[in-house]
Amino acid sequence: MPRIFVTNDDGIYSKGIRAAVEALKDLGEVYVVAPLFQRSASGRAMTLHRPLRAKLVNLPGAKVSYGLDGTPTDCVIFALARFDDFDLAISGINLGENLSTEITVSGTASAAIEAATHGIPSVAISLEVDWRKTLGEGEGIDFSTAAYFLRRISKRILKRGFPEGVDMLNVNVPGNATPSTKIAVTRLARRRYRPTVEERIDPRGHPYYWVVGRKCEKFEPGTDSHALKVERKVSVTPINIDMTARVDPEEIKELL
Repeated sequence: MPRIFVTNDDGIYSKGIRAAVEALKDLGEVYVVAPLFQRSASGRAMTLHRPLRAKLVNLPGAKVSYGLDGTPTDCVIFALARFDDFDLAISGINLGENLSTEITVSGTASAAIEAATHGIPSVAISLEVDWRKTLGEGEGIDFSTAAYFLRRISKRILKRGFPEGVDMLNVNVPGNATPSTKIAVTRLARRRYRPTVEERIDPRGHPYYWVVGRKCEKFEPGTDSHALKVERKVSVTPINIDMTARVDPEEIKELL
């Protein structure tokens, strides 16, 4: 029976991870390790300067489930050390889309990237939701369509594997999608947000700063952002974790 690993960055108590387990539970043995708390935008950070603590959590449909007081990447490393290898790794279902090259900031995508570095076919899946609900546990969010696409894609990966050169898939589902919504195979947009820093003054007169982002509104056709935001399609982006630029080495030597 296939062994399936599930994690996220919204935390072990998110309704999105529970929807993912429910969608996958009869495809194989499901093992879950996810952060105890919200760890969005943690990227591929690891916890190296303090010990990690794990808590067994009852999660229906999972063979075993741990909440870890670390990052999503920590969760992948912990799971591999604790349970050995997996046939498939799933990160999500995330509250809020993860688009463009900024997936390297996302804890959701970075967990899938970490699993992929260990040779595990991996999927990061995110559901478009109102930004005000992205830091909650998913109350009132309908994950059923995202779960449908997750199950559909997972079944085919377990049966066929990935094409050569693909290490993971980054999947984004529109908030108003139905099972009949079309799928677009896309590439990453250059960026989704333009970050800046906002200065404010605390009650004692001292400045403090928030990193904020302004959303880009125009997207190039063929990108994940255009598919999701303009065409209202499920965006599936194949990712290769080798980020080496494919250029003539002689052109680089001219810069040295």
